[in-house]
Amino acid sequence: MIKAKTFLAIAQRELWEHPNLIWRIPLGLGLLFVFLAVCSVVFGFNYLGDINAEVTVDVVGGSDLMTVGDGPGQALSTFFCFAFFLLSQLIALNYLLGTLYQERKDRSILFWKSLPVSDLDVVLSKLIVGVVLVPVVYLLLAWMTSLLVALLLWLGLSSVMSDGMSFSELFFAAVYGGFEWFVIVCKQMIWGLPFFLWVLLVSGVVSSQPILWVLGIPLVVMIIENIAFPQSVISDWFWAHATPWPLGGEAQSWEPLSGASLVESVVIVLTSLILFVIAVVSRRHFNEI
Repeated sequence: MIKAKTFLAIAQRELWEHPNLIWRIPLGLGLLFVFLAVCSVVFGFNYLGDINAEVTVDVVGGSDLMTVGDGPGQALSTFFCFAFFLLSQLIALNYLLGTLYQERKDRSILFWKSLPVSDLDVVLSKLIVGVVLVPVVYLLLAWMTSLLVALLLWLGLSSVMSDGMSFSELFFAAVYGGFEWFVIVCKQMIWGLPFFLWVLLVSGVVSSQPILWVLGIPLVVMIIENIAFPQSVISDWFWAHATPWPLGGEAQSWEPLSGASLVESVVIVLTSLILFVIAVVSRRHFNEI
């Protein structure tokens, strides 16, 4: 099994080779959103001036407008976390699609195989970077962006409104939203694992156009299933796991540890294990292109 020191060394290599995908893109987007928030506040100060306004909202049942998990703080957190989450899934797909393929194409695999690092260590580390590290980094930067934007908007609104919103409520709602999305990201790591392992496997064996193979083979299986059988069980299962967790109706009804979803969880684990073993074995036999 991969050692911590070995994984850190390989992860450092991935950070060195793919800084744009792993952290520069989300950091740049976060800074852009913060800059736009600053511009909106400055624009409000310069062109709108002071506004003495009092906002009154009647809520059925007498509940507060701003509660944890509701209101502007939750809306900000949901917007940034959802946007960065979808982007992280695309980035993870792009990373896993090219990580083994590219080192075979430029023949750097010959150099990396000369190092005392096993194929198991390499495949596992690349899987962890794509499935775990990338989504977590994007989520963390999305959460920090939502907090900074919330702070800036609160400063702007509180300075022009006589009855401004409470920053503590805004802050805790954003924090609560961040934890909700952390749970979603963790579920997606498990739910999407078979699909991402399939992508990694294809990246390590094909000689050209890995994206066509990743999507083409499941499409062929789906066509054969639709012709030969009344139901396309395998292809439906594959495409369900290729869909990010928050976007799939079947995925949202799945709970990893619940009794009703136990069979699905076992299928996910077994399928992922088989694909992972094949990916490790394939790296031993498929060298440069």
